Amino acid sequence: MLVPLAFMNETVEDVIINQQKEAFRGMSSNDTFMSFLGISDWDNVFTLEGIITTYLFNLFVPLLIAIATIVCLNKMGAKAEEDGTFEFVASLPLSRKSIYYTHSFVAVILGILLGFIWINLIYSPIAIFGTTQDMEYVPLLKASLQSSLGGVTFGVLGFSIAAFSGNSSQAWIFGMGILGIEWISNMFSSRNNFFKFIDSNLSSFGAYGNPYQDGLIAEDLLLVMGKITIFLVFGFIGFRNRSLNLR
Repeated sequence: MLVPLAFMNETVEDVIINQQKEAFRGMSSNDTFMSFLGISDWDNVFTLEGIITTYLFNLFVPLLIAIATIVCLNKMGAKAEEDGTFEFVASLPLSRKSIYYTHSFVAVILGILLGFIWINLIYSPIAIFGTTQDMEYVPLLKASLQSSLGGVTFGVLGFSIAAFSGNSSQAWIFGMGILGIEWISNMFSSRNNFFKFIDSNLSSFGAYGNPYQDGLIAEDLLLVMGKITIFLVFGFIGFRNRSLNLR
């Protein structure tokens, strides 16, 4: 919510945004560092649109959604089994399918909901108080959906591995591990053909160069939704067949 407030006054904008832009301009010559921060255009990232869409959306939103999803679903699933609190759920008149479907639904909806809540909080100062720069609401919602689904892929992988194995620590190893691999691939895609292939064809980060400008592209949506589906099916197979860790 604080980001748009810096653009409410031209003097404040000059001190907080423009001076920092010039002070750190030397970083723009380092392609690897720029990719690490999810920045594609140094001049654009210090605009209101750039900060929110080419920086936060491409980097921090997927990361935070992945972490939030893994934490929440671990508490409901594998971690609850290890702590002995899952017995209550297991004793309910629900089939394993129903339990897994419910958790899967929460995993996907939670990630999308977090993205939409956050972007509306971001948009509130723009709509109510007025800023020196404007952003269109509908493209912002599209960008939020794209970025959120990217984060959901990592969170769902962690949840699925934990459901498959019953080991909560594996949720972090695999969920954040694949996030790290795809993040690194995004960083070095311009320097290495292997990383370029991952970034162009498999990575959730690579799917969205600039969500605000790109809009909802069918190929990108199919990629992340396909990954989500595959991960959830894998987790369901393991959860259905293994013995629950009940005390």
